[in-house]
Amino acid sequence: MASVLEPLKPFVALIRQAPEPMTLAARLLDLAESGSTGAELTTVLSTSVTDGNLARSALIHADILDIAGNRTPRAAVRLAQAQVLAEAAEDSWELVLTVPGFLRRTLADLVAGNGDRSRPRETQATLVEVAATARHDLVIAAPYLHADFAVTLANPLQRVLWAGGTVTVITRALSLTAPERSSANVEAIALLRQAAEHTGRVITVRSWEESGLGVHFKVVVADRKVAYLGSANLTPGGTVAHAEAGVLLRGPLVADLSRWLTAVADELARRRLPSA
Repeated sequence: MASVLEPLKPFVALIRQAPEPMTLAARLLDLAESGSTGAELTTVLSTSVTDGNLARSALIHADILDIAGNRTPRAAVRLAQAQVLAEAAEDSWELVLTVPGFLRRTLADLVAGNGDRSRPRETQATLVEVAATARHDLVIAAPYLHADFAVTLANPLQRVLWAGGTVTVITRALSLTAPERSSANVEAIALLRQAAEHTGRVITVRSWEESGLGVHFKVVVADRKVAYLGSANLTPGGTVAHAEAGVLLRGPLVADLSRWLTAVADELARRRLPSA
């Protein structure tokens, strides 16, 4: 297996130059699966990475393109293997921040002092990127949701469901009898369910319906391999307006986080199913 994956390493190293490497990997795979040409794949890769001049040679070396630059019959398989290879690296993390306007100058000064490599990721883009990489399993968890964020997740959610995967949302205060029922959460869940209806499938919703906060983590997990974990609620405040901090996680430890979220969801189901 190692010898089969070895030619993919230069290609994987190249996509890691992109601002959102997993989104780029997912986009290239989607293009290959939809029948795009080798030239289209080369253009997307070359315009998304720093060393764009290496795109064609990396794609050929990975057996995604042939020597003439045409897409090979194995292109989609090789791109899927590359995505797995990129995600299966040792556990890694990157800093993710929500930086409100009054802190923009402060962040710019910090980055200038430490070099551009210290620039953190931004929360909203990272959340969307993580969701966009999901193919089989997507988990969205936060005590506070918002309709605007639900709309941004519609396409990733539908792609997972169309592929036969599962989508789970963990939140709070959805039912009519819940203390301090959250109308914003109810609206966001309704929009997510509406998006799911177009696929003919449903999402799983688990909600804390008792007194107190109950659940407070803010997480988006894709395929038990990539995750955002941080302080930001999935709201305009959490993703744009407030100072928030989190991490983008990749690697085997994400599976441990997924197991914890599954355990929480199972316990919420036992305690009380939301009626919203």
